[in-house]
Amino acid sequence: MTNRQLNFENIHRVENLTYEPLEKKYINVQVVGTVLTYIGMMLLVLFILLVEKLSYRTFIVAGIEGLLLCSAIINLILLPKAYAYKGFAFREHDITYRSGLFFPTIVTIPLCKVQQVSIQQNPISKIFGLYSIAIVNGAQFEAETVIPGLTKARADEMKTIIMEYIQHGTI
Repeated sequence: MTNRQLNFENIHRVENLTYEPLEKKYINVQVVGTVLTYIGMMLLVLFILLVEKLSYRTFIVAGIEGLLLCSAIINLILLPKAYAYKGFAFREHDITYRSGLFFPTIVTIPLCKVQQVSIQQNPISKIFGLYSIAIVNGAQFEAETVIPGLTKARADEMKTIIMEYIQHGTI
């Protein structure tokens, strides 16, 4: 093992990686999830109408519903931009996942630190035939990274590659 000094100009930067996009159907998963969340919140607000001692409850409910509707529209407008930013990059010794529109996050997991890999599917992504891969590493902070919006074949392939690296130390 060597401990050579590195020249910062020669290092491959995470910002310069070519990220693979998530499946196009994943935007539909996000839209359905967002719509269902806002419908649920809007239905909960209607319970304010049951409080009899609250003056102007109709105006309060109308105001909250209006705010929720506006925020839902803004959220749905921003979803395609957030989707376009998400992606992952597989390298020889690590995997990097990028997400976040206003607060970008780039997580790089060294494959030698991976402790567990699992394939998941929630009810909405099941409708669209998409899967997520959850990677658990040895870190205390962000111990699990989930890469959503993958086909079954891609998720299986990623899991196999990571498991081979865990078992043999190489890809």
